[in-house]
Amino acid sequence: MASRRSGWIPLLGLAIALGGCATKENPDPWEPMNRGIFAFNETLDKYAIEPVAKGWDFVLPEIVQTGIGNFFDNLNMPIVFANDVLQAKPGAAFFDLMRFLYNSTFGLAGLIDIATMVEIPRNDEDFGQTLGYWGLSSGPYLVLPIFGPSTVRDGTGLLVDSAARSFGYITPFWSGVVGLSGAETTGATIGTTAIELINLRARFLEEIASSRADAFDYYVFVRNAYLQNRRAKVNDQPETSAEDDEDLYFFEDDEFEDDEEDYEDYDDAPDEEETDEP
Repeated sequence: MASRRSGWIPLLGLAIALGGCATKENPDPWEPMNRGIFAFNETLDKYAIEPVAKGWDFVLPEIVQTGIGNFFDNLNMPIVFANDVLQAKPGAAFFDLMRFLYNSTFGLAGLIDIATMVEIPRNDEDFGQTLGYWGLSSGPYLVLPIFGPSTVRDGTGLLVDSAARSFGYITPFWSGVVGLSGAETTGATIGTTAIELINLRARFLEEIASSRADAFDYYVFVRNAYLQNRRAKVNDQPETSAEDDEDLYFFEDDEFEDDEEDYEDYDDAPDEEETDEP
């Protein structure tokens, strides 16, 4: 990717360099701090977000939750379209613009995903991916309060996308179209974000519970799943290739060598000689 998409954004690159050095062997140099924020997020989820999400899931049928999810996906399409353009992907930009127009008009403001029904391709781009597309390193892994797993690059992208979405069309809608005051507009924007978060959390209740139960170290599981997913998205891959996968717990090579010395392969042991019954 570096040969095709060379170039750095100097100020952000400097910020990442000053913030810490992440390597393939250790993408998480701030692990103690990140684990503390992760524990805070888990506590917040356990005692506040998850109970509300369970109530939301109990009250609202799946079809309603899907419609709400479709609405917010469509609401985010202008950001996706803008990042398609910034990444010089005219084909993706065309399809995402068509998705937005189809779902906004025929799909009742996005509640029904008509675009998928007529097989218009869907893309998922954000400013963090745009920075990565043009060669900016992800920087150290970073857990954000409430928002969860990220990196220095993706956290910067999240701020840019959030500001563009809020000040680009959500805040003007509440203030200019609906006519709310400044305080009311802020409250409406926060409330809209909260609904989006709770609905999303309700749709993944079983998946998150299963991952927590199965993972030996849930923090490591979330970290590696996030980093592999982001790497695949930046490289426009449907999933991470096996050769790019890192070991889940970043064991040292010496540990594996010691284990191999103590390991006895019973499957390769010679079978006992069979004796004929007298």
